[in-house]
Amino acid sequence: MDILNILKYGLEIVDDSLTTKELIDQLVSIGPLQEPLHLTELDNVVKRHYQWLRHLPRVHPYYTVRSNNDARILGTTVLLDCGYICSSKAEVMQIMELGVEPEWILLKDAAKTTELLKFARRKRLTVVFEHEQELRQIHQHYPEAEILVRFGFNTDSSLEHDSHIKTHELLNIARDLELDVIGWCFNGGASFRHNDGVVYEAIRKGREISDFALILGFNFRFINLEASFTGEQDNELQEYSTRINRALAEFFPDRWNLTVTAESGPFLSAAAVTAVSAIHGKRVFWHRQFPSQIDRVFYYLNHDIGGDQGQKQIKPIIWKSLTDCGAVCQSSLFASSNECMLENLPLPEVNEMDFFVFENQGASLSDLTELQCTPIVLVFVRKSMWDFLETLSVSNHPKTCILSSQYLQRVAKIERLRFE
Repeated sequence: MDILNILKYGLEIVDDSLTTKELIDQLVSIGPLQEPLHLTELDNVVKRHYQWLRHLPRVHPYYTVRSNNDARILGTTVLLDCGYICSSKAEVMQIMELGVEPEWILLKDAAKTTELLKFARRKRLTVVFEHEQELRQIHQHYPEAEILVRFGFNTDSSLEHDSHIKTHELLNIARDLELDVIGWCFNGGASFRHNDGVVYEAIRKGREISDFALILGFNFRFINLEASFTGEQDNELQEYSTRINRALAEFFPDRWNLTVTAESGPFLSAAAVTAVSAIHGKRVFWHRQFPSQIDRVFYYLNHDIGGDQGQKQIKPIIWKSLTDCGAVCQSSLFASSNECMLENLPLPEVNEMDFFVFENQGASLSDLTELQCTPIVLVFVRKSMWDFLETLSVSNHPKTCILSSQYLQRVAKIERLRFE
């Protein structure tokens, strides 16, 4: 399949000199629209992938399709030689239609329905289990599957002890059912980036599980680290990778014949999308004791939140000069669904038809049609980045091609936005 033709659909190739800020200026100059604008830059997907390879040389990135299933973003990850984590038949089909082979796909929650498990069998997918019922479903409908045992880590020692015993019991049952458990999958969730010790302890636990599995006769050769970090802070990947690399070196040194993977979906996709949203309504609350002063302001936007991004991921940038704004007051931002996106944030007062800009909005956008207000998606790539993707599309060694690229070394840093 010609991935480049997929990327070209609705894609605008722009001059290298055009910055993200200048692209936003062009969009804002059109004037407020009924729908929000999503500015998608494929450059940032490639830049994030390059950073990943530099900081995590042993960890193969597996893109989480539910993070953002835009065909242009997915096509870019195919050229970057990612693996994929899917949680539905539709996601698997979308990836396989891009030419991805089944051995590069992990299917989670495969045992939630018999139909999905039978589909996984037809496609010969690796599947993940976490509970005994799932294990027995796999034995019944896909007994020849290569499977991963999924576990978590709890900082409460008593709960962690129970989790430890549960994982051992599951492996014993798998052995009795003569299933082929080939490795483990750590369910990290938000704790992966909010607790410095979790990743180290998780990999330590993974080594213990691997040793126990070896006693039972299993030969673990694949591990997957679930992660939720989006790289909003410049040093986030560096801190994350330091912990990962240290734990891998200690518990799984290079002599282990092991494929190490981690979920890269939120990290790659978040920076790809910048949302531009107009203020379509404003409500001013005056101070009771000082009636001439504003107490707080509600702003109503044509912007919606995709998935479980939470308030920490929503950092509005006022797209006008601060000298043209009013005094700073407590402000709350409401989505078109009337959900409060951000509450009691000190912001300069702005007006209806002004714009807010939101960085890192590309994660958790697997189905834009579920949003109350479907955005207009505009996809861009710089000319030199497009030339690099063309080179990558014919390379037999994409990782080497990426890491040796002098162009990527020069442009690896992602632009941070502010209005000037």
